Amino acid sequence: MHISIITVNYNSSHHTINMVESIRKMTASSLTYEIIIVDNASEPEQYDLLLSLQSFSDITIIRSRINGGFAWGNMLGVQHAMGDYYLFLNNDTLFQNDVLTLFYNYAQTNKDVGLLGGHLSNKDGSRTSSYKKFPSLLSNLLGNSLARLLTPQDFPSNKTVLNVPTEVSVVSGSCMFFRRDCFDKIGGFDTVFFLYCEEEDISKRVWDSGLKVMYLPDAHILHLEGASTTRNLAIEKEFYISYILLLNKHFPLWKVAMLKSLQLIKLLRRSFRSTHYFCLFLFVLRGAPIKESLRYKQSIKI
Repeated sequence: MHISIITVNYNSSHHTINMVESIRKMTASSLTYEIIIVDNASEPEQYDLLLSLQSFSDITIIRSRINGGFAWGNMLGVQHAMGDYYLFLNNDTLFQNDVLTLFYNYAQTNKDVGLLGGHLSNKDGSRTSSYKKFPSLLSNLLGNSLARLLTPQDFPSNKTVLNVPTEVSVVSGSCMFFRRDCFDKIGGFDTVFFLYCEEEDISKRVWDSGLKVMYLPDAHILHLEGASTTRNLAIEKEFYISYILLLNKHFPLWKVAMLKSLQLIKLLRRSFRSTHYFCLFLFVLRGAPIKESLRYKQSIKI
């Protein structure tokens, strides 16, 4: 088995079905793959929609009674994966060309690469964020543009148009192609993250393992962002929970304190425009307690 494609579905089964169709349409017949769909406790009617895919022998559907989040759902899928490579793919994506073959061929000839990401675009064809920088104190203090002037050797800005395979700091979590031995070596996704910052964490750990994270511009993926996530205050709080967890994991205490302080200053300044930001300011001021995560505000589905 060449590739295991793993996706997480949450109340957006029509997107998952369309994603599967795009994979089948665009992938060369010479490449063997399986698709593992983890349903993260969707509503019964949404899960029933997925069952239309059961007739395909290369598709496995796993039903979870709880919503464990992005990282947890993907790790549940990994337990059933047989491929030499893993592609973790958001269910609100559509292949625009033979993404699997492009990723596979590049990884086969570049053994020093542990993780690949592709070119993501919006529904209207415009570019969206395919890669980004890992948080840094310098960028938070000076802003990305000025920080880049002081460190021109650093990874490219996500506003830069890249036309050749390029080393990047972090690839988008919506499309992550891993060498299996790299993924296994670093322990996979950290399931303490419920909804955000998983890609920053795991990209950093790939670099720390001695392998590269690369952006492959020829692999084109349409991303219908936010198909299963509605933006609201609770979701915004979830981001800051994950962000603080990320800082605590990868930075010394003095940097964590400075980065938290800078984030509080930004939120306080925005508070004059909206009470929404003032609520977030108070939340981060309290330490963005993980016990208030949406992870703990659900019941087990029957």
